[in-house]
Amino acid sequence: MIDRLGEVIAKRMVADGNRSVLIEVGRPRPAAGAGGDVCGFRIEGWGESRATGVDALAALYRALVEIGTQLTRANEAGAQFAVAGPAELGFPAPPARGDVDHDPGIEYALGDLLAIRTVSAADGPHTITIGRPVCSSDSQFYVCPFRIDGSRHAVASGLDEIQALLTAIRMIGAWLELPGDWPISRLT
Repeated sequence: MIDRLGEVIAKRMVADGNRSVLIEVGRPRPAAGAGGDVCGFRIEGWGESRATGVDALAALYRALVEIGTQLTRANEAGAQFAVAGPAELGFPAPPARGDVDHDPGIEYALGDLLAIRTVSAADGPHTITIGRPVCSSDSQFYVCPFRIDGSRHAVASGLDEIQALLTAIRMIGAWLELPGDWPISRLT
């Protein structure tokens, strides 16, 4: 069996009716021979797949989009995944927890880098760096650190690593006034 997933960087446990399904996303890595990068993912019981992109960010984003597409198709065929909404790319909602409270006084290091890219925005080029999502210091949620240009880094949060990554992508796009699919549409 070919290992398409590689090192797992993000997970989400979702429910299909009464059955739990684990979704795992691998670290983007250089694609063999073809150039660009590849990002593996696994939906428990469905096997491993992968998505490709011109760089790590595009491959990661395409993997997240493809997972959402596959789960939407499964729902159309009778599955019962509760989808969170369009901002979540068709992902099922993570389990709701009312006790999540982000403490803005806590600092999180940029840490293990997942992707670096320069994008063109209305006000010129910007270099974006996205770190690997990590569990918060109180283990209540996950944070995804990122940086735009040389400024101090910011963090996006979520109930799991996937939600933290998606929130970081949306925050970057909103701050730079980029289209929703900027990881694949704004390549420089």
